[in-house]
Amino acid sequence: MGCFTTLLIIILIVINFIPELRPIMDVQGFWMMVGIIWFAYFISWLLIGDLADEISGVNKYRDD
Repeated sequence: MGCFTTLLIIILIVINFIPELRPIMDVQGFWMMVGIIWFAYFISWLLIGDLADEISGVNKYRDD
């Protein structure tokens, strides 16, 4: 999750500082699409990651 978020921020910074690509950031819905992609990734990471840990018997939230 942290790697994806870091890469997303780096890509957005690069797009913002290259003058030829700057109009891409002005397209209606660009930021909403970025948010939707990040949110969908976060939900899948949350559900599938925790579910996979529970199925494999690894519970990182439980202290033994």
